[in-house]
Amino acid sequence: LEDGDEVEVIAKDPAGNETTVKEPVDGIPPIITVDPINPKDPITGTTEPGTDVTVKFPDGTTATTVADSKGNWSVPNPGDLEDGDEVEVIAKDPAGNETTVKEPVDGKPPIIDIDPIDDAKDAITGTTEPNLNVVVKFPNGTTLTTVSDAQGKWSVPNPGNLKDGDEVTATAKDPAGNEG
Repeated sequence: LEDGDEVEVIAKDPAGNETTVKEPVDGIPPIITVDPINPKDPITGTTEPGTDVTVKFPDGTTATTVADSKGNWSVPNPGDLEDGDEVEVIAKDPAGNETTVKEPVDGKPPIIDIDPIDDAKDAITGTTEPNLNVVVKFPNGTTLTTVSDAQGKWSVPNPGNLKDGDEVTATAKDPAGNEG
């Protein structure tokens, strides 16, 4: 049998009544995604709805769940994961097809730098990892958000009211949720 073939089952009772059921063959393993993992937040992802998901941690323990009606799944993080650990996720659909993926733990916050600010008019610039959200906070509490480019460079407009000695801060958040 191949994926998509149809199996027909006919049941007949002693009185001669018949019931027919047709079921397609599911021979394709589920596609599973695992969101970036950090050392503390739940392990999450997506797959086919109703798929059993087993997460194996580096210490040999496991956590299991079933993907909801939209295919989302989540298991608690054991809290002892470290940067570079590898988590294995196994998805097994109702037909018994399996897919296994491995995802490394990202436990390092991104490094972010602000270039020297020369006057109250030049843009505020800096560098971090590529394609990260960057939030710049000004002394009056206002913030501006931008995304670093493919080289990690970022820039926001200067509010124009900075004075000598004012402190401007910037934070970046990576896909695993680490903030630097």
